[in-house]
Amino acid sequence: MSGKEGGVQAILRKKYTEALFFHCSSHKLNLVINDLNALTEIRYTIRTTKDIISFFRESILRRKLIPNISTLCETRWSEKHKTIRVFKDNFHVIMEALETLSRDGNSATRNHAFQLRAAASRVSFILCLLLIAKYSVLMEPVVNVLQSVTLDPIKASQHIKNIMQLLKRHRDDADKVTDEILRDAFVIAKTLGLEEDMTSVPRIFGRQSYRSNHPARSPSEYWKRSLIIPYLDSIINSLKGRFAKENTPSFALSKLHPAQMQTMSMESLTKACQTFSQFYDLPNIKYEIELWQQLWQDKPNVTELAVVDVLKETKTFFPETSKALKILITLPCTTCTVERSFSSLRRMKTWLRSTMVESRLNGLAMMSVHRKIINENIKDFNNKVVEKFTKNPRRLCFN
Repeated sequence: MSGKEGGVQAILRKKYTEALFFHCSSHKLNLVINDLNALTEIRYTIRTTKDIISFFRESILRRKLIPNISTLCETRWSEKHKTIRVFKDNFHVIMEALETLSRDGNSATRNHAFQLRAAASRVSFILCLLLIAKYSVLMEPVVNVLQSVTLDPIKASQHIKNIMQLLKRHRDDADKVTDEILRDAFVIAKTLGLEEDMTSVPRIFGRQSYRSNHPARSPSEYWKRSLIIPYLDSIINSLKGRFAKENTPSFALSKLHPAQMQTMSMESLTKACQTFSQFYDLPNIKYEIELWQQLWQDKPNVTELAVVDVLKETKTFFPETSKALKILITLPCTTCTVERSFSSLRRMKTWLRSTMVESRLNGLAMMSVHRKIINENIKDFNNKVVEKFTKNPRRLCFN
């Protein structure tokens, strides 16, 4: 799909030279989380968490020992963050269940439960679990917002900037984050009888290349250098790399939103307009910019306005600005809205309907995607459907 030479992107751009390719923001944010698997401790923790969840879910009797925890699904991004959070909140219950199963049951169950409990009892596992859960709570609402139907490009880019600013503050104050994680980890370790492990620093070797080997005088300093700082650096660098292409000429159109204009000087706004006016062939927009900014300069609560609401003010006096805002509305932040129709297709095109024509399938798909509109006007819709079908007599003859 995204191949520059032979993909769908290349085919479309040959015919429509001004068309641009945008990677889905939700997919990019998911790739940021996946990039963290480059850290050995994080990869080990995620793998162990998956094994523990699968161990309990593969047996009905084991499922009753712990609360319901969904699997770490790679495609349902919000479920991934929710699973980590639920697993952390019920960690002590899971460990008690593993200890019980390591004594009871058959030989295979006892061995597997003992191995999983030993892996989850490591200090590094507990710290990584708390660290992942801390920032999963931060990422989960962002993932949900990026998948919302009413999302616009301005809110999407602003959410990512807010995340990066928060992470940079945490990176600058890594001591505070480390102390918070260690304090929560000590509470968990106390319930598991691992207080001595929390107060000791792992052995340091002169030459070591396969595990963390950072010199430190205290556990707090060691975990800050070996885990907290690398984790935060990984998220920040991945966000910068994945979302670096947001400053394209097309996203400069967002400067026309009142919330953006009120914080910009006229010179900056004119310079931003030059970026997209040449690309989208809007030469006269430079004559409308000053009056457009003056229109919104003193109006309150403009941050809550959607681009569609702003577009209504351009009907008469701002034709070039109207064209620019219409282009801004069509810019895709994510492909979540499109992908919602994929799950509907399986319900519509079943084995009993495998021979329907394309026009009917498209009609059913549109009805499924826009079911809210249909439900609000269900009586009028039913009358139109009945009227449509009565005009076309069936081919079956019952005489």
